[in-house]
Amino acid sequence: MSFDIPTVAEIQLAAESGQRITPDDVSAISQAESALTGHGPARGGPAGEATAQSLSMRQMKFEDKVNEVARKPSTEISLADADEVQATEGRAFNQPPGVGYVSAQVRSIAENNEALGLISAANVPGFVTKDEARNAQHAEALAYGGQNPRGGRAAQIQSAADRIDNARRGSFGSL
Repeated sequence: MSFDIPTVAEIQLAAESGQRITPDDVSAISQAESALTGHGPARGGPAGEATAQSLSMRQMKFEDKVNEVARKPSTEISLADADEVQATEGRAFNQPPGVGYVSAQVRSIAENNEALGLISAANVPGFVTKDEARNAQHAEALAYGGQNPRGGRAAQIQSAADRIDNARRGSFGSL
């Protein structure tokens, strides 16, 4: 019976080339080593050293981080988010991510947000004018190809401006 068990270097190279190491892959490597040795994963082998398991877990953490950031409105993606995605992506694929990687795209969005001075809803000033809200929407539309993302910062600023405007009308409407 012949077993084709990848070496540690082959597993690392596969990850570096972008291949996902799934739990099924880890199980197959472990079972093949057990069948070959007759007593379980070989000490120092790919499953014995947990190379495949480690890379699989790192890739799952990366996917979780990407999903977490993807759930945010694009205008709330920060440089801290970009740093976290980059760090987990580097660990997941056993090399620093470069141009065209997910973390590069997240960083680009975060840098746009910072350059535009987009602020979180918690930091929206108490008195926002309609002109300030309109300017925020214009800047956000320029950054995102002519459209404002639903629930984006500009929408939050506009909502705050509307509430302030409505409150002013209500307070001074009877005068």
